[in-house]
Amino acid sequence: MTAQNGYMLIADISGYTQFLTSSELDHANPILQSLLQAVAEQVGEPLHFWKLEGDAVLAYSSRVELVSGDLLLTFCENLYNAFAARRQDIVANTTCPCRACANAGGLDLKVVVHYGAFEEMQVGPVKDLSGADVILVHRMTKTEAAAETGVRSYALFSDAAVEAMQLQAAMQPYAQAIEHFGDVAMQVYDLARAWEHFRAGQERDFLEEADGVWTYRRRFDAAPQLVWEALTAPEFKLRWMDQVSAMRMENPQGRLGPGSVYHCAHSLAEFVYRVTDWQPFEYFSTRIKDPAREGVELPETYQLTPDGDGTALRYTIGRAYDTAGNRSEVSEQEAVGFLSEFWPVSFDAMDPQVSRLS
Repeated sequence: MTAQNGYMLIADISGYTQFLTSSELDHANPILQSLLQAVAEQVGEPLHFWKLEGDAVLAYSSRVELVSGDLLLTFCENLYNAFAARRQDIVANTTCPCRACANAGGLDLKVVVHYGAFEEMQVGPVKDLSGADVILVHRMTKTEAAAETGVRSYALFSDAAVEAMQLQAAMQPYAQAIEHFGDVAMQVYDLARAWEHFRAGQERDFLEEADGVWTYRRRFDAAPQLVWEALTAPEFKLRWMDQVSAMRMENPQGRLGPGSVYHCAHSLAEFVYRVTDWQPFEYFSTRIKDPAREGVELPETYQLTPDGDGTALRYTIGRAYDTAGNRSEVSEQEAVGFLSEFWPVSFDAMDPQVSRLS
């Protein structure tokens, strides 16, 4: 066994015991199976499926160098979104009067995340994790966080995880004494609020290829989550973007997402682009400023599509307009001329970085 450091995550269904003990098993078990499957389907690179444990899906990642705080928090949100959407479908589509079907809406999900040391242990055909930090992440599922903070649907991060994530998203401090570990400092993130934001959505700003002035395509031998991370996380973009020496971010929400602004210091100019649409692991769109013409912006969309064991990227840039609505074809021509050289060189550098980690 080899000790390593990484993230451990448990997505745990709340209300599981009461639901099972007060419901008809022939309907309760299929409901729980459907909800657990919806959660488990969201686990993918750079997280590894660990195991199912009763009412919980467990995952872990030892690839800390490729797991930014934004990516991990997005995974937590996606776990809850998938659970909430499946629960909503079950409630909306059943006319059965049994207690199991009637009580399905009372089930909820909490996600706990800890960063620490663990060993991968093989016992016969079963692989498991072992270590004190493995015990701690399990104990974190039994805290009084919901009762003491008033947040029922939450992601609970140990301070060790938050420090490793280097994330500034709004969280509520919480601490509890845990046997053999003393007072454990943690932070609570409201997943239900994020779900409501997800359902409300934001204004769609998706550029179809037919509406653009130029499109570039590239395939990567890596999962969409890894390609997304390489394309969006500034610390990773710096590793592969050609002739970009520095990058500064503005994140009004404390994390990457709609409204975030990238300032990229390229050898030719500073390129500034603002995120306008953000659908993790599927696509994101930006508006990039023409560095040579005040007030002129061009829309861009980066779309990721699973392609076998890899990911197909479609990048499309659209028509340039100034603030008065006047089109600037010269801006489009210059942008396409630059990008037709920039993207191939940059993606040649990015490709082996994401491929060797997949």
